[in-house]
Amino acid sequence: MTEFFSIILNFPTLLYTGLLGLVLLYWLLSVVGLADFDFGGDNFDGIDTAESALLAEGVDAVDSSGFLSKFKLDGIPFTISLSLVIFLSWVISFLLVYYYQSEVTDGWVKILVGLWVVILAPVVSAPIIGILLNPLKPAFQRIQKETEGRKADSLVGHIAIVRTDKVNMTFGNADINSDGASLILKIRAAEPNIIRRGDRVLITNYHSADNVFMVKRQS
Repeated sequence: MTEFFSIILNFPTLLYTGLLGLVLLYWLLSVVGLADFDFGGDNFDGIDTAESALLAEGVDAVDSSGFLSKFKLDGIPFTISLSLVIFLSWVISFLLVYYYQSEVTDGWVKILVGLWVVILAPVVSAPIIGILLNPLKPAFQRIQKETEGRKADSLVGHIAIVRTDKVNMTFGNADINSDGASLILKIRAAEPNIIRRGDRVLITNYHSADNVFMVKRQS
């Protein structure tokens, strides 16, 4: 156990340990409704699908060129593919250090080898993740198509349930059921207000420029 912590808390694995910690924090905040991020892509008309916990922040529209296309990650939600690449890079880095640390003892050599590990880990992990996620692309495309088909302004006048501890002009999420689908909306409300988690709010308007719904508390 001591050796495990020694590897993950030292260069080069430390870099991916930190990134993995940020990834876990992001998904935790997304699942409990405290995150209000646009993480690497556009949401569809202010609506995030909630078909699963991993899609709590929506299916992102991903550019099919460059890095993503090269490693067959196009068509995969950016948040999911990036998270998995970071995780696998952490695993690869850990395993490489575990097996070479007893053979490489010179300080400068260890640093040089560590730099190569930092570079190679994502290069190796990206195509592996692309291959593993490739069978799921049709499902992601289906969710994207269904979501794009929903008109955000059609939700005006509906009741949503607040899922964040507060709602103001810069922060807030709410849950709503529409046509049998559970959606997560980005909401905003004028201040001061007493809107809190679990409150019922009326959707009064949709701001396409900011991609958010304006709400007011229901008595």
